Amino acid sequence: MTEISRVLEKSAEVSSIEKYLPILRITLGWMYFSAFLRRTVNVPDKLNPASPAYVGGKLITFLPHAWQPIVGQLEWLLLHPHLLYPFLLLFTAVEGLFGLFMILGFMTRLSGLVITILAWSIGAAGGWLGPTCVDEWQIAAVEGAAALMFMFTGSRWLSIDQYLARKYPRGLKIWKIYIPLW
Repeated sequence: MTEISRVLEKSAEVSSIEKYLPILRITLGWMYFSAFLRRTVNVPDKLNPASPAYVGGKLITFLPHAWQPIVGQLEWLLLHPHLLYPFLLLFTAVEGLFGLFMILGFMTRLSGLVITILAWSIGAAGGWLGPTCVDEWQIAAVEGAAALMFMFTGSRWLSIDQYLARKYPRGLKIWKIYIPLW
């Protein structure tokens, strides 16, 4: 078997595996975009500081289990409720935006980085045991690992990045550096 045929065979294998990645990418993106929808459309009281459903109250339950670097930040936010509200709005907006980007396969590498940070921050805030069960940690671990994979691999098939990669194969040029966002 010649070297060229081996490379072509390997390339066909990768592309067949790559065809299944949109399932994971869309599911991962939906996890974050749906969190945005839950707080803004389904239960807007989650973002209302005067409501018992306010998400800021859940952060109090995180405090006893949060990992050390996060404990100080949680305490500070809880002691400054006038900053907690804008923080939660920003966090919700970032979840929605980068969840949607992941669903669409747009700037998948950047979306993977942002979602990895979001997932692992939630995991560190919830701690190993979590406020009520292990769900926060388990979800954060799986979502963070999947997002990290997309940060390293990007997304091509069935994505906006597929189009952008054809048009700009070296990536986005900032000054003299090419950044492969897709």
